[in-house]
Amino acid sequence: MIYRKKVFAAAVLLFVCLSACFSEIALLPETKVLLDELMDLKIELYSYKSPSDSLRVLETWEKKIQSKYDSLNEVDQMVLTNMIDCEKYNYKIQISGTKKELNALLSAQAKKCKNFYDAHKDEKMDAWIPLSCGSAIAVYMALEPLKTAFTYGYPTRDMFQKACDIDPNFSHALRNLAQWYYYCPGILGGSKKKAKELFNKAYNTSRCKDDRFENSILLSQLAYDDKDTANRDKYMKEARSYSANSSYLDFVDRINGAGESVFKYHGHKADE
Repeated sequence: MIYRKKVFAAAVLLFVCLSACFSEIALLPETKVLLDELMDLKIELYSYKSPSDSLRVLETWEKKIQSKYDSLNEVDQMVLTNMIDCEKYNYKIQISGTKKELNALLSAQAKKCKNFYDAHKDEKMDAWIPLSCGSAIAVYMALEPLKTAFTYGYPTRDMFQKACDIDPNFSHALRNLAQWYYYCPGILGGSKKKAKELFNKAYNTSRCKDDRFENSILLSQLAYDDKDTANRDKYMKEARSYSANSSYLDFVDRINGAGESVFKYHGHKADE
């Protein structure tokens, strides 16, 4: 009897250990709902003519979900904060004199994301976790590329790659990984060819209106850089079909009209 108890105890211990080894850092269903809400809201945010109006609507939504946000655990809060901060960047970057404010908003969050990922990168996790961490760090890097490239560059690529490994058709992760390869110098691992392949896969695996909208814009800018006016106009027209009055599309038109793509615009924004 004692022997059987010992065998049973050992079996239970082994089961617990194996369960721990194969446990997954999952997001709460409530968090997935809020992420879906935010992705739907993004199309509305794009429709306002003023970036200040878009920020006002985003902040109103933040207040509306505050009690739900407060009920989430730390990881879920981090993921949601990451994605909200990325949206704030999209509009604040269009307003002059906001670089210092954006640095304050994103620098601490970037460190938090890197520390979390470094501690858990070998664990199974929901694809939104590495995607959101990489996204928050990427927009921070867009502000301070020279200062942060060696600290955050490769970890950001690894985060996007992990998200794609977890979910190979995760359009959001694919386009972010594509941008990493596009912006990174070839000598450090970047590849315009690989970036274009990923941009096209992201476009072809679009799951929601926001995916289709953003992927169309990015393909339009690849076409712009290739001096392919027909495809630039085709993809911009498609993007307009998802958000007819988009302030961001007006912004893209202004940037193109000034002689550069949004890729190049964001690439040198940190030098201002």
